[in-house]
Amino acid sequence: MSHLKRSLAVLASTAILATAGCASGGSSDKTEESAGPATSKSTISIMYAFSGSQETGFKADMDAWAAKNGVKIEYQPSNAFETQIQANTKAGKTPDIAIFPQPGILKAMAGKGNLAKLDSYVDSEALKKNVANGFLDVATVDGTVYGAPYSMNVKSLYWYNKPVWAAKGWTAPKTQDELMALIGKIKATGKAPICYGMGSGSATGWPATDWIEDYVLQANGPEVYDKWVKGEVKFDSPEVKKAVDIYNQIVMADGNVLGTAKNSASVQFGSAFNPMFAADPQCFLGKQGNFITSFLPAATQKDLDNQVGIFQTPSVNGTTPVEGGGDLVAAFTKNDSNVKKVMNALTNDPTFGVASAKTGAFMSPQKSFDVKNYPTKLLGDAAKIAFDASVFRFDGSDAMPPVVGSGTFWTEFVSYTSGQKDQAAALKAIDSSWPAS
Repeated sequence: MSHLKRSLAVLASTAILATAGCASGGSSDKTEESAGPATSKSTISIMYAFSGSQETGFKADMDAWAAKNGVKIEYQPSNAFETQIQANTKAGKTPDIAIFPQPGILKAMAGKGNLAKLDSYVDSEALKKNVANGFLDVATVDGTVYGAPYSMNVKSLYWYNKPVWAAKGWTAPKTQDELMALIGKIKATGKAPICYGMGSGSATGWPATDWIEDYVLQANGPEVYDKWVKGEVKFDSPEVKKAVDIYNQIVMADGNVLGTAKNSASVQFGSAFNPMFAADPQCFLGKQGNFITSFLPAATQKDLDNQVGIFQTPSVNGTTPVEGGGDLVAAFTKNDSNVKKVMNALTNDPTFGVASAKTGAFMSPQKSFDVKNYPTKLLGDAAKIAFDASVFRFDGSDAMPPVVGSGTFWTEFVSYTSGQKDQAAALKAIDSSWPAS
């Protein structure tokens, strides 16, 4: 999810190990030739883009860790992260550490030599085993890893009303065929199966891109997905059309969406699930990332574990990939012992992030993080879906050129879903907008 998409959606988005032995055993002492003489800064600056309860939890965790480790933290929040981090870099005023809300700018800065290699600070091989399969790929440039996840969100999820499904005897589908059979069964009752809204102010349309991204991954696997994100596989290609065909079967088919797909751009994504949890439900399942819990009706939020169920996007071809996102940590300052400690705190300590987790606005990317720290079982279940996935891939539109990823990809799918354009015209328009270089 791009920074703009993230802020509009109000996304709800690890410390040095407890002993010196764990810290030294879990980190590499390799340094880059250009890192300069070793330092040990007493104040470490961290720039980030998140706010609200995620920021509150982050500061609580970081302050507690800093007090124990004799390090001061200088917080540099930014609501214009991408612009600010580039301006700071140009002016030679980079933070020691940045927590990137999307991978594109991280990879661009790594490619220019601005960032420390991850394994100069963190045991990246050990970390690779402790996060979702493929998560580190998103911060890899020319075979070298430069960043690691601080937080995670999961998007390959469907949501439903637990008591209603139990009463009707419906069970979570595991395959695309089972999903379509369930949709047909719900539709036969005379009510719409799907709750769906694309509305998000100036970012209207991004929910559709999440559907397409997930199904490009589900239908084709990570290699095709990665090529598509780079522009090497076109939108108007057989591979992407497989994903659009599934979108057509679920969303575009007559009678499937409450209020019709054509009107979904006028339905706010944050309230689209409300009819699912009404006394007389009008739709029965929806697709969205784990952050949607903060938008559910207040009464539902108070009893999430009993009222709300989730299941992973049913398998299209026998595999179980997951699409998601998160915040990525990378260091600008090289060869510093305290930066190393903070990097390990943020990425490689399963005891870090407890205060953040308790807010419900943070999901740890570490498999070893205790799910009992979350305020609901639901959040732990969502994390487990990512950890059990055959492969994890980051939100594709975030890594696409902004004119596409947060531009025509949004607007053309609004036009298509609303009936203003046909599928072929919309896909070709997105391809035409891709920058030449």
